Amino acid sequence: MSPARTRLIVNADDFGLSQAVNRGVIAAHRDGIVTSASIMVNAPAFEHALELARAHPALDIGVHLTLTELAPVAPPGTVPSLLGDDGMLLPHALHFVRRYLLGTVRLDEVRTELDAQLARARARGLAISHLDSHQHVHALPGIARVVADLAREHGIRLVRYPLERPFARMLRRAGSVRRLAEQLALSALCMVSPLRRLPRADRFVGFHFGGRLSESNLETVLRCLPACGTVELMCHPAEAEPGGPHARWGYAGEAERAALTSERIKALVRARGIELVAPRDLRGT
Repeated sequence: MSPARTRLIVNADDFGLSQAVNRGVIAAHRDGIVTSASIMVNAPAFEHALELARAHPALDIGVHLTLTELAPVAPPGTVPSLLGDDGMLLPHALHFVRRYLLGTVRLDEVRTELDAQLARARARGLAISHLDSHQHVHALPGIARVVADLAREHGIRLVRYPLERPFARMLRRAGSVRRLAEQLALSALCMVSPLRRLPRADRFVGFHFGGRLSESNLETVLRCLPACGTVELMCHPAEAEPGGPHARWGYAGEAERAALTSERIKALVRARGIELVAPRDLRGT
């Protein structure tokens, strides 16, 4: 293998969120360029995702650590600082960050919950190759240290480092300025985070077009990849699901699935000499 070749991990987030998301992830892997997926162990369709993962062993699996929206895995009485009045994890990252900035999120409870999520994945026989998180909350100071420690304790080598470098083409779409501001804020967190010292891909892409990775946007991303090194591309494929979670977030999961399985996109990957890899392929690097 040439050292100057670009190696691309294409990771589908939210595996387990719904059956429509699960089917979209599998289609994007079986018929397209997705090489790995991050599973949500406390999501409604976790069992369905497990069945699909076992039926498709070439799909590498990580854990999508979750501190928002869903039910806790740990007993609620052990993680009260993470919960709303309804006993669920807080409804959005903005609610979580607000509580975090007020200093009322207990890091020992974050550790308890995330350790319980990893334990559930292991108990179901999953070989976990990598970690990332729902809405990137693992990049927050303090929480990043907890995740780094858990990765080491569980023998998980790779942790997502969601620092995405801006490029000029990002400004061409509607709403790009706000998204770019969010991207720069996340990158600023990453730059002072212990995550930067952990084994990881050399580059990360996909936040800017998160939930809107159409064929055109995916082509833009692929054409802007560096000439060498390992890159992780985040994506959110799904089948059509009116009223489903991706639809509520404004994500175009069906368009992402179509883009990730597009013959034109696969031809572009080949033409650029991009090697598709999974996180488990990087263990020796």
